[in-house]
Amino acid sequence: MTTGQRTNRARRYAHRMAVHRIDELRSDIDEINERLLELIAERQQVSLAIGAIKAEHGLPLYSHEREAQLLEKFRADAVRYDLDPDYVEELMNVVLRHSRAAQRKRADANHDAPS
Repeated sequence: MTTGQRTNRARRYAHRMAVHRIDELRSDIDEINERLLELIAERQQVSLAIGAIKAEHGLPLYSHEREAQLLEKFRADAVRYDLDPDYVEELMNVVLRHSRAAQRKRADANHDAPS
């Protein structure tokens, strides 16, 4: 076997190993994504429970102060986890916006339901 053939064989082996490792890591990401979705669903249920209590007691669904505190904490936690605070704030703003929308939708449905 020539040196060139050994080099090509080594490159092919290294390539196969890299592809295998990428597949393993993608599998890890798939599992993390599943856990993220489970956590988002769990968060949604808790948020809906909070919204129901607020609606039952005539409290406003939205609290600017609470969201400001949350966003401040999200940004601080992002730094602690070595994440971009702007990215985390943007992501969590989406979560908060959808939580508020779900709470409003549930409150409106309960308000419109016959007593």
